[in-house]
Order: sequence, then C-alpha cells, then structure tokens
Amino acid sequence: MRILLVGAGGVGAAFVSIARRRSFFEACLVADYDEARAEKAVVEAADPRFTA
Repeated sequence: MRILLVGAGGVGAAFVSIARRRSFFEACLVADYDEARAEKAVVEAADPRFTA
C-alpha cells in the first residue's frame, strides 16, 4: 500500500510517528503547504519509506 498524507501539522506528524512502527505500507509521501514542515516529519521518522 502507498499512502499520500496531506498535512504535516499536529495530526499529520502524529500519524508519521505511529505509522513508522507499522509494516502495513510500502511508501508514504508527506505533503504540506509548508514544505519544511513535511521534510521535518520525514526526518524525524528516520524511515526510508517516508518522503516529502
């Protein structure tokens, strides 16, 4: 499964934190109006399945 996450604010960042511990998906693209916020969520995940 591939996931498109729109919004890397509070709920989006929490989703990334929880999802990185799960194995049900192969890739997650994190998108946000503020690209730096999306990139921050991806860096904090430290998981190659996440991209911004």
